[in-house]
Amino acid sequence: MTAFTLALIVSAAAAQDDLDGAIKDLALKISKEGISGRLAAEAAQNWGVQAVKEKIDFLLGAKTSRYERDPLGYYEDHLFSTNPSGDLHLRPERKPEMERLALRMARAGDSMKDFNRRADEMVARLDPATDFEKRAKESWSDPAFRLAFFHRHPAELRELSPGDLADILGLRGLERGTDGKLRVGGPYADELRQRMDATRGALDMLKAYEKAYLQEAAKVKEAGPRAVVTSDPGILVILGRLLRQASEGGPESIGGITEGDEDKNKPPVISFNLGLEELAPLVKEAEAAASGLQPFFEKALSELAAGGEPEENVLQFLKDGRARLLLAERSLGMRKEQEGKADEIMNAVIADGFEEKDGRLRVKRGRYLNDQKQESADALVDELRGVIEEFNGTIRQDFDRIAERCLDGAVIAMFEDRAATFLLMDHRDLAIASAVDAVKKQGLEVFIKTYLVRQGDTYVVRPERARRIEAILERAREIKKEMDKPEK
Repeated sequence: MTAFTLALIVSAAAAQDDLDGAIKDLALKISKEGISGRLAAEAAQNWGVQAVKEKIDFLLGAKTSRYERDPLGYYEDHLFSTNPSGDLHLRPERKPEMERLALRMARAGDSMKDFNRRADEMVARLDPATDFEKRAKESWSDPAFRLAFFHRHPAELRELSPGDLADILGLRGLERGTDGKLRVGGPYADELRQRMDATRGALDMLKAYEKAYLQEAAKVKEAGPRAVVTSDPGILVILGRLLRQASEGGPESIGGITEGDEDKNKPPVISFNLGLEELAPLVKEAEAAASGLQPFFEKALSELAAGGEPEENVLQFLKDGRARLLLAERSLGMRKEQEGKADEIMNAVIADGFEEKDGRLRVKRGRYLNDQKQESADALVDELRGVIEEFNGTIRQDFDRIAERCLDGAVIAMFEDRAATFLLMDHRDLAIASAVDAVKKQGLEVFIKTYLVRQGDTYVVRPERARRIEAILERAREIKKEMDKPEK
């Protein structure tokens, strides 16, 4: 492989996070003659880029479909080697990965605390007047049923720990290399970059509204709350939330903003839906959240690989105390959103199976019928028992199969840990997503090898691929027509 080809492939792989730009760079290196020139011209335009990306996705489908067809097979190969007897042995290089997972699994029970509280509240409202209510109360009090129901909706019902929040706020965009160091990469790398860009953008935007905010803060009469809301953390948290909610929308916005107009000498205006003094506790909540996130950010800082520009960018971001406080404010919003999702699920359970009167719940009549279309408490129990059977079968079976064939006692215990099944699911899904991401990083290289051949310092279309390139050019023209259509 020549230095020219290697440089192009390396730059393409590095640029997969900006695949549009990588395709346009490739267009500059394609011959401008004949069908090669037509490809070069189209690949330099947005519609041509989209056509090439679609073809790359098509080419990679042969590799990525393996993970869709046989996720358990890939997951086993990722973690284990197999001897002639079919026994699974943990790969030595995966031991640190599993040790980190075991630490998370040890705290899995904490993730169910909020759900258990909600279930307890529902059970307490059940009036055991009839056999229906008694049987419903027994089922919803059963730890096995609760565990199974939780795993129907683990993403929505789990209580987010500071570690979970730190991951969602960006740390899962860091990938651990074979040297144990963290680098920007993996399926969530773009998420991390977007989080950093959005947070830095918010910090810049705060400056434009700070004067208007302080004018509102000056109206707070009591000295204590006024000191809190006019402090640096107070400005960051409250104004940061106002601007974030104005950008995201939603029913629970704390106020509104009106952009200024320098040409007309109109300053920006902000307003609040409640007294600023009522938001003083929010500042303390955010500071407490920042303290909870700090150990995870500090650990990531200590494990970041040195020397790389993306890692240096993360380093400077995580060291910025103002950015951390905005992340902490966002984490409070995430907790609130999570609570809303859990409320929706539990409210749906009540609406589906129960009737409410005077604050008490009774099983909805006509909801549970036997084969003879008669009301039956056994039908209620059978339906709820089906939730447990679903968990034991569909959800647990992959992990039980691994435990059945493994010989390492510590690893067997992990895969038999029913309470931490949702973490095993996360681990399996991340392993597969990382494998798919690694394949996608080869996309432009695969396109080059499939359709082009090097001649000197340029690329030309392989003659035997000319008909395929014509199809790509035709698709580019279709996309251009769609882009050119006026909006209705």
